[in-house]
Parts: sequence; C-alpha cells; structure tokens
Amino acid sequence: MPLKYLLSREAEDDLLDAYDWYEQQRVGLGEEFLESMESARETILKNPETYRIRYKKRIRAFLVNRFPYLILYILENETVNVVAIFHTSRNPRILIKRFGK
Repeated sequence: MPLKYLLSREAEDDLLDAYDWYEQQRVGLGEEFLESMESARETILKNPETYRIRYKKRIRAFLVNRFPYLILYILENETVNVVAIFHTSRNPRILIKRFGK
C-alpha cells in the first residue's frame, strides 16, 4: 500500500509563505520552489525512514534540493505527516513553540 503524504495546516502556511516570497523575488521562482518541493515529496515517499530524526525523538528532516528548506515530518501508520517547512537560516528554537519541548 502506498504511503500517504499529508501537510499540517502550519506546513501548508509555511509552503505558501515561501512560494509567495520566491514569486516576489522573480516571477516563476515560486513555481520552481514548488517543483523542488514535489521532487522532495517523491524522494521522501520512496524511503521515508532514510532521513534522520532531528527533533522530539520522532520528527525527521529532509533538506530540499536547490532551496534552503527542511521538510520536517513524522512517519506514522503508513503516513508521512509534514509538520513544518522550515528555512534553514531561521533559529531552530522557533520550532519549540510549534512542537513543544
């Protein structure tokens, strides 16, 4: 059975914010960002356990090609639950607010 790939509301907001920012920098760059995110999704779904656990002993991180973003996700019951799409230059302590301690 194929894995599901679900974005939390926060991750959707992260994705849209990044898309908007890139599109403001150059028309079409937001679309290129979305293409990289789709490629990342396909890679994660092929082997989701490959990527190391980084937070809270269950949140895995995948570094997106070409763009400085991490896809943070939890693998549960045949589902990849994306909890954040996080710019690598941001302070990781911001995630504590989202995930708790």
